[in-house]
Amino acid sequence: MQTPLRRRAPHRRAAAWLLATCLALASTAASAQVREPDNFVATTLLFSSAPRLNDVSTRHFSPTLSAGFKVSEHGQLRVDWGLPYTTLATGSSSQWSHVGPSNLLLGIHHTRTAAEDVLFVRVGAAVALPVALRTDARKAGESATAAEGANYATASAVRGLADPWLWSLDTTSVVLPLAVGMDLPGFQLRADVALGMLVPVSHSSEDTHFVAQASAEASLGLGLLEPGLRAQLVSPHLTEATWDGKDSQLSLEPFVRARLGSGFARAGVRIDVDTPEGLRTAGTARMWAFSVGAGIGF
Repeated sequence: MQTPLRRRAPHRRAAAWLLATCLALASTAASAQVREPDNFVATTLLFSSAPRLNDVSTRHFSPTLSAGFKVSEHGQLRVDWGLPYTTLATGSSSQWSHVGPSNLLLGIHHTRTAAEDVLFVRVGAAVALPVALRTDARKAGESATAAEGANYATASAVRGLADPWLWSLDTTSVVLPLAVGMDLPGFQLRADVALGMLVPVSHSSEDTHFVAQASAEASLGLGLLEPGLRAQLVSPHLTEATWDGKDSQLSLEPFVRARLGSGFARAGVRIDVDTPEGLRTAGTARMWAFSVGAGIGF
């Protein structure tokens, strides 16, 4: 008569552990935040490899560093900086490579929350200091100058033309970012919009122009893991007389975010949905990029 009870005991313990685990995961999902902590340091590694035109293959690797520091009740100082590295290999076995710093983006952000931190709005202003400067072609040579230009152009291309204020040579920029988000138990939404004015600091740079970019993402809070999808649209050179929106770049990025205590991590693959008309040629490969990053709040 005692055998059925003995057999049920392990099942009851297993059910209890399963219930406790589900409750723990649910509480983790409910406390997840789609916005970064007030104080944090994070790094992201991005990699892309793609065949390009005329038998030229491109491999790109760029770590980026982001940090935020709370300076007032609602104010945050943010820093963004990268180090792009690109190699170009041609069919004739020749290879070019270049590594250099991105511009340094310094910004002040003001964040407000509502509905017990379920909703947040963040608006800011930032300046990109001109750290990425062109090398003198007379001293470095044409090959080195071409590799340098390809490095920064690729850093922008693999990101779907996003954040050009970081990757534009010989420019200083003023950027106005806006972010809104909603954190619900098991579901998060976020949208980002930014308008940038890129100002040349040398005669070799392009004329002053504006860039607009927007992104929207949705993710599911499944405990420690938060799978989601991000859509991004970038429209460069808004001030050109011929601009009609057809040179805009649309891309999608499925991603997975993870949180454990004060630490967080994110991995995703960004893929171009379409290539702007000005860049369309036969055989052009759609750019893609794999990124993985981690950070910690304090």
